[in-house]
Amino acid sequence: MIRIHLRSLTLPALATGLMVLAGCAGGGYGWDAPREGPMSNREAARQAQEQNLEDRVMAALRADPRVGAQGLYVHSQGDGVIVINGTPANGPAGRDLALRIAKGVWGVRRVVNNMVMN
Repeated sequence: MIRIHLRSLTLPALATGLMVLAGCAGGGYGWDAPREGPMSNREAARQAQEQNLEDRVMAALRADPRVGAQGLYVHSQGDGVIVINGTPANGPAGRDLALRIAKGVWGVRRVVNNMVMN
């Protein structure tokens, strides 16, 4: 059996031993670390791209007064899928034009129509 006398340990050696013991206690830095907390750079970049796509689609809709875009809301579901919600002010003609405009925005692969008519 090895006996260690605390009086013989130097302060740096004691501090190192405590850090090793704390690290072995499962500090959450390995593969089993929880996935909570700050988002990863990849996730932040993905969200920024989706927001950029939403903004570009909404700008394109607002640029054409025939759409009546003030009652429309655009949401990106990722991978180029855009969902348009709300009620176009110009009825079915505004709806059809909004769908065509959204499909023409670079980066949009598919447009989901959740617009309602009054």
